[in-house]
Amino acid sequence: MEPKIVELPKFCVVGVAVYGDGKSGVFPRAWDMYMRMAKNIQLKNPAVGYGVEYYTEEFEKEHRWFYMACGEVENLDNIPPSMVGKVLPANKYAVFTGKGTRDSLHATFQYAYHEWLPKSKYEIADWYDFEYYDERFKGMGSPESVIDIYIPISEK
Repeated sequence: MEPKIVELPKFCVVGVAVYGDGKSGVFPRAWDMYMRMAKNIQLKNPAVGYGVEYYTEEFEKEHRWFYMACGEVENLDNIPPSMVGKVLPANKYAVFTGKGTRDSLHATFQYAYHEWLPKSKYEIADWYDFEYYDERFKGMGSPESVIDIYIPISEK
């Protein structure tokens, strides 16, 4: 599975951020909270969602990271008090498309970081990545779901 390489300008997202791991169930709860609160923000495209994951040094020690269920906004001028905003910088990305259930998504992440990236001419450009959800996403339990994973890269 070869990724597409794309460049994106910086963009702003607003949503709900949580800290945990992929097994505790906290990330789906972030989506539940975000979906209830999304009516309080002016989204650029309400049909698109982002799962932004950003990593700190605790990731290596504890295998936990920040996860933000969010949507794109024009700017961060009007963030509701119960939500958070983040600016994702302009970057070059390797885009991997995963199809299937939650297990398939995990397998796509594993392939991208542990197989493709070490063999490629690229390295991680920053300590975050994001999932892109659009009309192709049918739910984490659906084998028909399609999700794009964006990993910021730079040449080695």
